[in-house]
Parts: sequence; C-alpha cells; structure tokens
Amino acid sequence: MNIYKKFILNIMTVCVFSGMLTINIFANTEQSISQDIVVLNIQDNTAVPYAEKTGYKYKYINGVKYKRLWSYTYNRWIDNYWSKA
Repeated sequence: MNIYKKFILNIMTVCVFSGMLTINIFANTEQSISQDIVVLNIQDNTAVPYAEKTGYKYKYINGVKYKRLWSYTYNRWIDNYWSKA
C-alpha cells in the first residue's frame, strides 16, 4: 500500500471516530435561571435543551461582602456591577 492510500485511510478513520463523539457542556450546578441553550448529540442527531447554569461569585472589599452573577454556561458575567451581598 503506498503512502497516499495510508494517508487517506488515516483521515477516514479520524473522521469516523470523531463523528461518534458527543458535544458536552460542563457547568457548575449552583443557582440557575431560565434561559435555555441547546446541546446537539451527534450520534442521535437530536437537540436536547438545557437551562443555563449560573451562580454568584463573592469578594470582600474592606470587610464588606459583594456578589456578582456569573454564567458557568457561557463563562461571562451576567450582572454588570458588584452589589452588596
């Protein structure tokens, strides 16, 4: 078998195995709100809705506790500013 055929066989093998994987979203299970996202399952060709996972992040400034809402699903802040807890 020449090198070209081996290369094509390897590419086809990678494509087949990558098509068997599913897409997972890992998020923290703290407080959640009701915005929905969709996760695609490549094996079944179905869409499964999940709620966005959120939680509060806390910090202390001069002994005062502040909180801010964080989206674990999208890895970004939901609240614009820190507020007193």
